[in-house]
Amino acid sequence: MMKRFFTVSLLVAIYVISFASTPLLAAPMTCTNRQQVCFAYCARQYHNAPRCLSTCKDLMGQCLSNGCWDSKVTVKQCGITKQ
Repeated sequence: MMKRFFTVSLLVAIYVISFASTPLLAAPMTCTNRQQVCFAYCARQYHNAPRCLSTCKDLMGQCLSNGCWDSKVTVKQCGITKQ
């Protein structure tokens, strides 16, 4: 039960942080911007572990092909500019 609470809390925190770092009136989110957020997360949480960085690169490829960013730590975001 405690493990589930911790996991849900972590996911909510990551979701909030990912949006808090982007001003509301900023330019549209791009795949490149989203990848930079992912890399920053890897640096903060995993000290740039190769597996985390690789996941960011894989997500970038998916984003460029379908305009959506769908990782396990954030809510699926679509309508992202493919840049």
